Amino acid sequence: MNKENKNFAERALKQLLIGSQLDGFRFGIGPGAVRVCFSHYSEQDPDELWLTIEVRKTANIMNDERLTTMSKETLEELDDEESFQLLMRNRREKVKDVWLGDESPHLYISFESGKVLYVNGQDENYECWKLGDMHGYGDGDWLIVAVPGNEIATWSP
Repeated sequence: MNKENKNFAERALKQLLIGSQLDGFRFGIGPGAVRVCFSHYSEQDPDELWLTIEVRKTANIMNDERLTTMSKETLEELDDEESFQLLMRNRREKVKDVWLGDESPHLYISFESGKVLYVNGQDENYECWKLGDMHGYGDGDWLIVAVPGNEIATWSP
């Protein structure tokens, strides 16, 4: 992953997400996809962000100490219902910090409770996740995408 692109994307993610809270989700286009809403209940703009998770074996919420022993192989594959229950159990969690993996654009969203939402960012064929302020598909100012080949792409105003 290009270091300059990673640094810019991390700064943008921090600016966009810190202080927001996990506020809901929408069913994705097909199985294994979900759109997660993060909202700012303040004067921050944009006030609503959408994280689209494209790959089924991609997301988990865990305590900070599990991060040191976690690998992609230890993640359980979740079906749609399990994914939605995981998000429901952690609704209203407030974002404390955000960062990307060192080699791949894995997304880590840390909550004030000490839990961390991990989203895999590595796939050779698909965009694993994308975050932006779009209500539909592409009408927002911000878009950050984990693209195939261990890269990150950012569109900003």
